[in-house]
Amino acid sequence: MAFPDDLDKPSRTMLTSEGSVNRCSHVVDDNGLRFLSPIECERLNGFPDDWTKGMPDRMRYFCMGNALVVPIVERVGKKIMEIEKCIMM
Repeated sequence: MAFPDDLDKPSRTMLTSEGSVNRCSHVVDDNGLRFLSPIECERLNGFPDDWTKGMPDRMRYFCMGNALVVPIVERVGKKIMEIEKCIMM
């Protein structure tokens, strides 16, 4: 894995351990090294900003590491609907 994460490339998969410091943590360099914020993690997964607001940050990271990426799920769902329409004809 590249260190720090390249901001010009697609993100790596988020893990439930995202809120801890380990070799899989996302670290970016924008005028200094830092971890992704919970809102950035929500955005990477296609959730609205502050979707997990009100939870402790550790739980927010865990939820985003456990989540499916919303736009991918939407695309898969649309494709399944297209296939079903073809089968019904």
